[in-house]
Amino acid sequence: MFIAHLPGAYLAFKAFAPKSLPTTAFIAGMIGSVAPDLDMFWFYLVDNKQHHHHDFLTHRPMLWLALFLVFWAIVKLYKPQRWTLIGMSFSTGGLIHMALDSIAGKISWLWPISDISAPLVVVQATHSHWVASFLSHWTFKVEIVITILALLVLIKSRRA
Repeated sequence: MFIAHLPGAYLAFKAFAPKSLPTTAFIAGMIGSVAPDLDMFWFYLVDNKQHHHHDFLTHRPMLWLALFLVFWAIVKLYKPQRWTLIGMSFSTGGLIHMALDSIAGKISWLWPISDISAPLVVVQATHSHWVASFLSHWTFKVEIVITILALLVLIKSRRA
């Protein structure tokens, strides 16, 4: 995924989050949906592109699930606090990112038990640069549709 992490999370939160979700928690979900790709700074500035960024901890679904479960347990054991909803939303955004990356990227869903990973769809190298191959693949058209739908929902919600 190149452009659909934020729009995809926006659509998911608009569809499934309760209307009473505080704005700060909604924003945390949006930030969480792009947070896993902060590893790109490490990838380019420290790692020198030696490892695919999906191999870094930020692209491990178990990290995001564990984070969600910690906040969920706090909500269940104690009175829900605003920051627990923010944490649950942030980690949910990270899980949405993992699901979207699983379409054409290798995400190790069973890590740390197993490092096995396989994309749902393989994007063949049809151009000299991998980005061009992704941008010309049908999955990028799906990203465009997700983005347009999110924009339409945003416009409609602003008018309401």
